[in-house]
Amino acid sequence: MQKGMTRMLCDSYMLDSQALALTGYSDDLGNRSMILTMHGTYISRQAPVELLKQACLAGGSAKTARKREAAAILKSRQKLPFILTDGIGVFPTSSSRHSTCVWVFNHFFTPSFLEKKKTVLTFSSGLSIEAPASIHTIHQQAGRLHMLLLRAEEERLEANLRRLPHPPGRFLR
Repeated sequence: MQKGMTRMLCDSYMLDSQALALTGYSDDLGNRSMILTMHGTYISRQAPVELLKQACLAGGSAKTARKREAAAILKSRQKLPFILTDGIGVFPTSSSRHSTCVWVFNHFFTPSFLEKKKTVLTFSSGLSIEAPASIHTIHQQAGRLHMLLLRAEEERLEANLRRLPHPPGRFLR
């Protein structure tokens, strides 16, 4: 285990507003996940896809339903970003079938070119992670995730407006 990592029996509760990235991780105990948060790096016994499934269920919907909704909005089926719960979304840097896939959460980061298909993501907290994707792919995926988050926020605001006792924009006399 690398310096600065905490080994813990964490589950999907770590995939909250403090999560920055999630990736596969292998050590002498086998395959597991590494979760990069604003407070440090944690190791989970579960695979990244399992943690994401659990986080979606905790947010009130299955991961397949969230991805189906994202596919309809983005008109795409590959490398889909999706929303875990209100205000928390994630995008993959490659197919989730690849062990090198890094799941990046909706936090500000600065991408830096490392190699043709390797980018370092440095988050505002100063923590960074290497992602096996080009800067173009990272920008494209981040844009797709933000499009989903904006659509979700628009839907939430429209639902709130429908609950008002009078239509917005009209004044009571």
